[in-house]
Amino acid sequence: RLLFDYFTQSFAQVTNPPLDAIREEQVTSMRTCIGPQANLLTQGQSRTTAIDLPFPVIDNDQLARIAHVRSSDGTRRALKVKGLYRVAGGAEEMRTRIKEICEQVSAAVQRGIAYVILSDRDANAQWAPIPSLLLTAAVHHHLLASASRTRTSLLVEAGDVREVHHVAVLIGYGASAVNPYLAMESAEELVRDGSLPGVTAQEAVANLLQGLGKGVQKIMSKMGISTVASYCGAQTFEAVGLSRRFVDRYFTGTSSPMDGVG
Repeated sequence: RLLFDYFTQSFAQVTNPPLDAIREEQVTSMRTCIGPQANLLTQGQSRTTAIDLPFPVIDNDQLARIAHVRSSDGTRRALKVKGLYRVAGGAEEMRTRIKEICEQVSAAVQRGIAYVILSDRDANAQWAPIPSLLLTAAVHHHLLASASRTRTSLLVEAGDVREVHHVAVLIGYGASAVNPYLAMESAEELVRDGSLPGVTAQEAVANLLQGLGKGVQKIMSKMGISTVASYCGAQTFEAVGLSRRFVDRYFTGTSSPMDGVG
């Protein structure tokens, strides 16, 4: 968790002329389609199967439905990847594990997997979660380098997402949707122990997801971006305090003027 906080706090937004998301509601949208993307520059018709998401922050039920999507012949179209590494191996083990996951996802995309879920669930004393931002950006750029990024969508099931900036950075580095499962469980627990009176657990979770998504919309609006589809993978950030070598490896194309730790 502390490592994820360090990563997210190391990325600052680069601003553009803003727009008013409330008064210009007709040109702003949080709706997005996930799945393979056809080549828009080809002549003639292109047919692809996609899932329409009204909001980029999703609950457990929505994620479960996506995880069980199958094609007409019964073939599974979704893959859940465990973003964990062995604690005993230290930094080298994390580096190796990220490489393995990138290769696993790349091979899955070649087999026709259209929805990749990067999950940090089931962490324990032996297996620690890779920071979701680091893993998402690494997989995103690996698929870009192999020219297969448009053939799949990345969804992030993350326990280290707690605030709007966390969601914004994940979407900015390639996540089509984010499932903050631990934040939702925390909201439900606050209702059960009486810390959040006047709402049910379902309402608390819905309010949390709404707040995170609307927060991302506000960030997009301040930057002059009107749709979440345009914000996804846009990398409108600067890295602060991260080494150029590290940024070039996992956050390719991001400016890191101050240099810093690896």
